[in-house]
Amino acid sequence: MSWQAFVSGPAGAMRLASLKKAVAKMRALDNSPTGTANFRRSWKYWANIHGYLGSTSPFGTVAQRSQQLTNDGLSQYLPYLVGTSTQPGIVDQTPPDAIAKAIWATCQHSPPGTELNFFAWHRMYLYYFERVLRWAANDPTLTLPYWDYTNPAQTALPAEFRDTTSPLYDWRRSPPVNQGLLALNPNITNIDGPLTTDTSLLQFEKDIESGVHGNVHCAMVHYCPISLMGLVGVAANDPIFYMHHTNIDRMWSCWQHSHPNELPGTWASQSFTFVDETGTEVTRTVKDFLDTTALGYVYDNSSACTRAPAPAAVAMQIQSPASVEQAFPNILFSHLPLRLNSTMTSLDVTIPAAARLQNTELVLRDVSAMFAPGALIDVYVAKNNQSSSRIFVATINWFGVFDHMDKMDHMDRAGPIARTFEYNVTRQLQQLGFPDGNALTIIFEASSGLVLTSNNQGASAEAIAASQATLRPDAKVTIGAIELRQ
Repeated sequence: MSWQAFVSGPAGAMRLASLKKAVAKMRALDNSPTGTANFRRSWKYWANIHGYLGSTSPFGTVAQRSQQLTNDGLSQYLPYLVGTSTQPGIVDQTPPDAIAKAIWATCQHSPPGTELNFFAWHRMYLYYFERVLRWAANDPTLTLPYWDYTNPAQTALPAEFRDTTSPLYDWRRSPPVNQGLLALNPNITNIDGPLTTDTSLLQFEKDIESGVHGNVHCAMVHYCPISLMGLVGVAANDPIFYMHHTNIDRMWSCWQHSHPNELPGTWASQSFTFVDETGTEVTRTVKDFLDTTALGYVYDNSSACTRAPAPAAVAMQIQSPASVEQAFPNILFSHLPLRLNSTMTSLDVTIPAAARLQNTELVLRDVSAMFAPGALIDVYVAKNNQSSSRIFVATINWFGVFDHMDKMDHMDRAGPIARTFEYNVTRQLQQLGFPDGNALTIIFEASSGLVLTSNNQGASAEAIAASQATLRPDAKVTIGAIELRQ
């Protein structure tokens, strides 16, 4: 169920108490003897399954991550990594046995050009994590709720995670977020586009992972790669991580509900290894986790997941194209390259007079930065020279982009890391009244992913500053090519 339903009423109070008891119990097991069932039930162990820092980790060591922050001019955020005089920091770890070596830091995140079962691995992870929670709470009815931030009314961090006396609290979030002064910008949690225009599960998975998933991770801290939530290797130490990923799992269920006849691909035969609530190693295949009902749970909402129905023009879809070039062969506009300014960059687009409103794709090729640029990037389309008419398209984030050891050379600014994004903008063009005038403006704006909440009386200077963002000029954020295709 959604978090707001989970905590509502007398039954909700009991559910919340059970969850807090489970988290506290798991945390209390962190220093259990390695190799024991209790250690494999601990909070630290389960965070390490997703990722950890140490000499054997693909995410590097605490010293290397500290050097990255220093190199990138972010040394003010070192306390979130190394701790303070009153708060402990992240500590390098080494898998203590063969089981830990097999399962620690096995989270599946997709580098450009790969498909690594992002949805399925995290569903399996949550499934076994929930079983440990039930054991820890001694409550067989306990289930993981989801943070329903796709609902614009639920984008503030739930109050129970802001209670400094609760085991659900973590101090390493953006302070105004923890104080309830800032909430996620509803733009960055809107999944209507992928749900209504993506033509395959793999495309949907890619768009959710690189979109709303990473947006929330980065917005919960100052920006990526700040720990905890902004750094893949330590993100699962924050309790909100699990409510975030339960919502991501619900998004997969939303897709499954609206595409009941889509057959799984070869990815369904991949297997992954975890431990269960007894500390026993278990290996299962993805195909065993496609049906949540068979796993013992369903979501309270997986059938009405969009904020608005798709316009008729958006409903036109091409079945399983091999590439964006095949699906959208006609180029209406092309520009190369574009270096982004620190706050906002606009690009005027002139489209052939014969163009008509059709299924239209905005392609941003080779979006690159020398290192983490310090902000998200909101993408808009507008009528030519009428920024007041602008309509949101998507947000680009940097979660996981500079996190792996094989990219450590980029910490010394040896070269950029480039990604390509594809966004269906048919609904936005329809809202703008395209092709009236056949002239558009594409806008790229630096963003924190956060907005002031209604609770923010007087808007503190810290909250206002945290809600604003700029791209660092020395990061040299560049889009290699911009195309509109039909």
